[in-house]
Amino acid sequence: MIKKVNYILDKPQKIKLIILLIIIFVGAFVELLGVSSIMPLINVATNPDAIENTWYLAKIKDFFGFTEVKQIVVFLSFFLIGVYIIKNIYITFQYNVQYRFIFNNQRRLAVKMMNSYMHQNYLFHVSRNVAELQRNVTEDVNGFYTVVLNILQLIAEVSVCVVLVIYLMSTDIMTTIVVAALIFIFAIFFGIVFKKVLVKKGQENRQVSISLTKWVLQSFSGIKEIKVMNKEKFFLDNYDKTYKRFTVLQRQQTMLSFISRPTMETMCICGLLITVVVKMMCFNEDITNFIPALSVFAVAAFRMLPSFNRISGYLSAIMFNKAALDVLYDDLKEIDELKADSILDTKNEVTIQKLSKGIDVNNISFRYPNVDKWVIKNLSMHIEPNTSVALIGASGAGKSTLADIILGVLEPQMGMVEVEGVNIKENLSAWHKCIGYIPQTIYLMDDTIRSNIAFGLDREQINEEALWNAIRGAQLEQFVKSLPDGLETVIGDRGVKLSGGQRQRIGIARALYSQPIVLILDEATSALDNETEHEVMEAIDGLKGTRTLIIIAHRLTTIKNCDVIYEVKDGGIKKREYRELPI
Repeated sequence: MIKKVNYILDKPQKIKLIILLIIIFVGAFVELLGVSSIMPLINVATNPDAIENTWYLAKIKDFFGFTEVKQIVVFLSFFLIGVYIIKNIYITFQYNVQYRFIFNNQRRLAVKMMNSYMHQNYLFHVSRNVAELQRNVTEDVNGFYTVVLNILQLIAEVSVCVVLVIYLMSTDIMTTIVVAALIFIFAIFFGIVFKKVLVKKGQENRQVSISLTKWVLQSFSGIKEIKVMNKEKFFLDNYDKTYKRFTVLQRQQTMLSFISRPTMETMCICGLLITVVVKMMCFNEDITNFIPALSVFAVAAFRMLPSFNRISGYLSAIMFNKAALDVLYDDLKEIDELKADSILDTKNEVTIQKLSKGIDVNNISFRYPNVDKWVIKNLSMHIEPNTSVALIGASGAGKSTLADIILGVLEPQMGMVEVEGVNIKENLSAWHKCIGYIPQTIYLMDDTIRSNIAFGLDREQINEEALWNAIRGAQLEQFVKSLPDGLETVIGDRGVKLSGGQRQRIGIARALYSQPIVLILDEATSALDNETEHEVMEAIDGLKGTRTLIIIAHRLTTIKNCDVIYEVKDGGIKKREYRELPI
């Protein structure tokens, strides 16, 4: 576990952690000062002769010139008040530093995980479940720092207990050993019996939590179909069944943590009282002789019993949240070992001002991971600048895969795509600045039309002239001006307040905003009715000759105005004429 925590934390975090541990260890001795400061007061209050028999009390008496016992009692009382004020100020400082470390680094790790995921290649995201990634960057990050926080608090409490036990041994070694032995036996028992159970329950809890998130996402994402088909009960029942298991696991974890607390408390009290009885019955000791020692044990117990309870709670939380630590460790290690996209290096990019040589697809071959069949095999093609090229073919033929390779989101196992004689792999950032992409399903945020067109830009970064040029190019100007709030109209989650054609036009405007020299349309109109499709294609046809268009289509009527038509089939490509196609 420590190895995994060490791997996840970076160097600055480790340095801060070492400083925090030093603060925690100092805090243990501050706690000892608080407990040990009570002993002189008890000694003087129960046995005034202790003043002369204890060297530091005699020194205090002589230094201040005290003549009465009550003067020393008053002095020791105020001294004890001062010690506890200082102790609690320091402990407050310690916990402030501790929580600052935890919550600041929790944010850093969440951003680090989000950054790592977002800069993985497209195949990584195709193979992963959205609910799982969402859980990883939120609940698992929280779970990891729950582990770290509980480890720190465990170290703090154990340090206090160890220091106090050493002090108690100097007061009464026999009683200390008996109580410590009972606690040690219980700790071993707790570790053997409960550890595996808590770890297993923690792993199951994580999977159930992912299922909960999945059912929520699926229920709200498909709400229209769910309502039309009257399937609310199916989704509610599955959500309820999953949540029922989640609550059972939470209850079991809470109870397992709780059971150890009263047991530990019973062990301490039994050990202390058994020792008193043994001393009185077997060694004939007068109880008045060890009242001061008992008082110290009582004060120490007052401080240590809550510590024992917290220690058992921390151990339970660590074991229960271990699954989150394991997942983050495995993901970060996998990401480090993979060749991640990382943030694209723009230092050596070659700016592409215009397309003069066109796009060359040179002998590329591609297949998806863990699949034997090649989707594309030894495919070559040339796309002239400012022409419109159609890619047709049966479903699964590889049209979208070819488009994704040209986009640069998929990398072929063999061959390359060159733009202006440069491999796009070596100039990906510059190439992406040249591309506008319009998919079949436009991703729309629950935000304004302005923010959805000027995608990923803060309001002050938006170029109004470029924005309106894109709106006109997408034939969206009349619609926007007809709205009461215009560009500030909020379109709802996934654009639910818009028609299919309006959503596609916003997608076209988004693609045009950055003034791309290449537009790739991946079945951008296949989900539209004929009339809406015709209107959208009019907007697209209006762009012909001004930029290079690559259009993937199922409906052949949408490509009749294309300059070149390619059919993708059996991993290869063949040039076709529109009049030859079966319309």
